[in-house]
Amino acid sequence: MTSEPRRPPVPAPAGPSRFGSAFGVARPRGRLRLAVVSALAFAVPLTVGQLAGRLEYGLLATFGAFTAAYFPDAALAFRARALPLVGLGLAGSAAIGVAVAGASWTIAVGISVLAAVATLLVRAFDVPAPGAYPFVISCAVATQLPEDVERTGERVALTLAGAAFAWLLAMAVALPDRHGPARRAAGTALTRLADMLEAIGTPDYDSARHDAAQALRHLRTVLREGSGQGRSRQALSVVAFGAQHVFDAAVSLVTVTRDPVAPVFPEALRELAAGIQVGAGGTIADLGDPAGTDLPDAPDAAARARSALRLAVAGLAEPGAAGPGAAAPTAAPLPAVRAEWGRRLDRDSLAWPLAARAGLAGLVAAALAIAAGVEHPYWAPAAAATVVQGSTVRAAGRRSLQRAAGTALGALVALGILSVQLPVWWLIAMIAVLEGGAQVLMAANYGLATVLVTPLALILVEFARPGTPPSELVAPRLLDTLLGCVVGLVVVLSLWPHAAERRLPRALADSLDATGDLLVLRLAANGTGPAGRVGTADGTGTADGLEADRGVGAAQAGPEAELAAARERLEMALARMTALHADAEDEQLRGRRTADLLWPAVVAARRLGYLVLAAPAGLHGPAPAGLARVSAAFQACADAVTSGPQPAEDLVGALPTFVPLRTEFAACADAVRAARTAGALPPPSRRSRQA
Repeated sequence: MTSEPRRPPVPAPAGPSRFGSAFGVARPRGRLRLAVVSALAFAVPLTVGQLAGRLEYGLLATFGAFTAAYFPDAALAFRARALPLVGLGLAGSAAIGVAVAGASWTIAVGISVLAAVATLLVRAFDVPAPGAYPFVISCAVATQLPEDVERTGERVALTLAGAAFAWLLAMAVALPDRHGPARRAAGTALTRLADMLEAIGTPDYDSARHDAAQALRHLRTVLREGSGQGRSRQALSVVAFGAQHVFDAAVSLVTVTRDPVAPVFPEALRELAAGIQVGAGGTIADLGDPAGTDLPDAPDAAARARSALRLAVAGLAEPGAAGPGAAAPTAAPLPAVRAEWGRRLDRDSLAWPLAARAGLAGLVAAALAIAAGVEHPYWAPAAAATVVQGSTVRAAGRRSLQRAAGTALGALVALGILSVQLPVWWLIAMIAVLEGGAQVLMAANYGLATVLVTPLALILVEFARPGTPPSELVAPRLLDTLLGCVVGLVVVLSLWPHAAERRLPRALADSLDATGDLLVLRLAANGTGPAGRVGTADGTGTADGLEADRGVGAAQAGPEAELAAARERLEMALARMTALHADAEDEQLRGRRTADLLWPAVVAARRLGYLVLAAPAGLHGPAPAGLARVSAAFQACADAVTSGPQPAEDLVGALPTFVPLRTEFAACADAVRAARTAGALPPPSRRSRQA
């Protein structure tokens, strides 16, 4: 008789990040191409402007040059669509800077409003580094151009021209390596899978499984955002499909045994990852006989699970080795524009408080700079808005320290460069070197990158206000930046300091909701109830189980697409819950943290989610009380998180008779009750949580 292993203990949370990491230097990888493109995007417009005798035209075009720095790891087709939007945003930022130039207060308000809007959109749509900073710096430098309202249209057109050139440059350089982002994503996914296999039976397994799942999701996203049906893309799609099989087989294996897997499995995945990343395809070592990888006393279920894992790994290099069967999974349909905006900017989005912080920090910093008699108070709000890009107290503290130290050193570099009175051609060359170096160092340490960004920005201001003494450029930049750093840190400490912590319970409830929805769909597709409808205890169907709007495009799609949409929703919910928990840990400097009290529930919810995503064979058993009770059980557990009524009945008995599923569900319910008792959740209310 086979018995499932006991529930593994809850691992310790990662804990808050350390301020000392501000001085850590990572090894920048794969940044050379981006550095060259960014340097050319700045240098060429300035060179053309200087040759034409209109250097100010080249300066305006460089506001759009920041376009080249965005989405370097995205699919070529996605980047081709996204970079023009970035260029429009940069042109709009420069236009705002030109429009508000003239008075100190209008400059302060303009930069602050722009910082708030840029932060809102960047955070809501997960725009990677450099984030909102280029929009803020473009607006700030544009305020120093000579006032000429009648030429606003001309200046915006020049910025758009610079963005268009940056787009062409980025596309030309990326085209020969158009499959590179997908290859790198595939290599990363296989490496994370290898880490996951090596972590089986250790306390690191939960986090390794989450990292592997997110890497697989990123790979599918890159492939979905791409275009064309070339041989390379089809091969990478097969890798993504096979990698998902390996993940599912590993999760299934852990439900029957937590004994370590044979080292040959992760080694084979790493060999395959190395080959794919260099475009050489994949060959893996001989995995041997599946029976030979099992322990002598392993139960039959464990032997079958290990055999399935071996076949899944072998199927990555030789798709036919995985045996006949499954067709490629149906991808979740792309969401409608209105639905996507609604999801990204709903009331629970962390982007709202972060945007408000950026705007208010800019206003306060500008007001203090004006009160101190600063003639051009544009650096203070820009620095404050940049500091609050760190979403937590600790992140903002590190960013403040890095920016202050980097600006101080960068100011000395700028003073040395500008004091020598170099020819314009030398300054243009300096700008190219500084921009390229900053792009490389941005991945190593933000403070080091700031050392180069500071003189770069000051040389651009020198082009905007030629003849200004270097000390009048450098001293205000240094003092305003220090003021902005202090103000930004105070704002993060004072305004919505627990924004992630307060959103964590809702994210936990959303994860449980999404897990229940996908489980019901899987059971219905397996014959427990009609697909797309929730069966009741007496076998009839009802439309009450799954709302029509759950899952992107679920109402219009067939069962396969509906399952794919439900998978996508659950994966997004798990990613958001984990990210919010990490932020919540960083939001308090000392004392008992709510994130710690909710950690056992977060762990149980993640285990439930990935168990349902992997869908091991035992999960497809019948639901004793019908699908409606399964859906109601998960809904009741989710309601208990967000001030809903505490369930008075035993919910576990409504679930399929799969011991790992019931064990994690019971553990999650117990963890929620314990968190409420400890005061980590709001007290129960009479009304259930509204979806």
